[in-house]
Amino acid sequence: MSYDDLIRDIGEACLDLVGPISATDARILACDARVRPGVLGTGGEPLDIGRSKRTVSLAQKYALTLRDGGCAFPGCDMPVPRCTAHHIVFWQHHGETKIDNLVLLCTKHHRLIHHSEWKARITQDGLPEFTAPAYLDPTTTPRRNTMHLRI
Repeated sequence: MSYDDLIRDIGEACLDLVGPISATDARILACDARVRPGVLGTGGEPLDIGRSKRTVSLAQKYALTLRDGGCAFPGCDMPVPRCTAHHIVFWQHHGETKIDNLVLLCTKHHRLIHHSEWKARITQDGLPEFTAPAYLDPTTTPRRNTMHLRI
């Protein structure tokens, strides 16, 4: 069972020495124990570390490198070494440090996202896209960066 299933009260969890418990009970126990959810990749590397840590792990940086290939902002060709991970839902607004809330941005575009009305999001296909403010693009058509080769 995934953490998201527990949040949505789907299914059950298994408690050592007790057996199956409801998703609601598991969520309450985890909250009371201050357990932070963690999602591991196939090699046991952390990919989602919830809100327990603001900075990205090395495994998350590798995952972002593969997905974004560099600065994900449309039209930017800045390579990965010159980019940092940005929380789409800002950390101070309770954004989590997980792949579907992170995007690689160069310094210029990181500042732009923080100090303008540009919006970033991860789409259903798992790729980042950006929407310009209405005063720049009245149609607010989502845009993607197509400059980086994705594997």
